Amino acid sequence: MDLPQEIKKTQTQKAELTRKRIQDSAMELFASKGYEKTTMRDIAALAECSPGLAYRYFSSKEDLVLAIYQLLVQNLEEQVKALPASTLVERFERITQAHFALMAPYRETLAALFGAALNPRSSVAVFGEQVAHIRRKSRSIIAVVAIGAKDAPHEKQKDDLATILYGLHLLLILFWLQDRSEGQTTTSNALTFVRDALAMLRPMLRIPPISTMLARAASILGPMFGNDTL
Repeated sequence: MDLPQEIKKTQTQKAELTRKRIQDSAMELFASKGYEKTTMRDIAALAECSPGLAYRYFSSKEDLVLAIYQLLVQNLEEQVKALPASTLVERFERITQAHFALMAPYRETLAALFGAALNPRSSVAVFGEQVAHIRRKSRSIIAVVAIGAKDAPHEKQKDDLATILYGLHLLLILFWLQDRSEGQTTTSNALTFVRDALAMLRPMLRIPPISTMLARAASILGPMFGNDTL
């Protein structure tokens, strides 16, 4: 016999809270203890649940990391939807700043994951196969930054430009994670530099040799970043 709708709703809410508690506990332990030294048993203990229950929600600590990546991508997508219809350069700067703000609460956790994230043999490597779907999603989100701009690129360039912008965005994030300057001022300076460089180069994309170089760079980076057709 089916359970009443109210009981189903209560069970769903309880499950969501348990899942979040496990995920929050993992992020706290990754930041304080380190990713490699943290075990699922540690995470379950901090979340005040049995290891069996923790495994019911996440098959491994790698699965927890992928869930963190996915959460950040979902938050980024919401921020892109709220961007005003300004220039491409302004939208890129705004969304990068917004992404820094979104990741700020998880900064120590993400920094603790840095080694594994850049290890090509790790199952949570940002350029690894298991994270490919998240890269593709992130790239498609950054593509909307360009497509929704007042000076959006023409149809033939939008795919190439999306790849380049995503590469710059990802590079700035990795830089931000390692930036220990007060208030991450070095990252702010780097973002300003990228913004100014994009502003200078944007009008030059109409020039055939520059357009060809853009396509060439995108063809090199695309397979790593996720070059699905938009």
